[in-house]
Amino acid sequence: MANPLAVKIESFLSPLLGEMMAHSTVMIQCKKIGTIADELKPEDLPKLAERIEKALIIFVGSEKARKTAEAIKSLR
Repeated sequence: MANPLAVKIESFLSPLLGEMMAHSTVMIQCKKIGTIADELKPEDLPKLAERIEKALIIFVGSEKARKTAEAIKSLR
């Protein structure tokens, strides 16, 4: 993945999910919002953060998922 935004999101997710699962999560959730990780733009972040938050809840709980989503939304 060459996109700096996608790399940063992966780095937020890796401690929570592991590297492979973090990478897969970014790839899958980008696809679900109609883009690919290498073309991710700042304007995609709110929608992507919302999807990632929902996916994370079962792994880390709602509070940690919410905080991670907020961190993703604030990226630029």
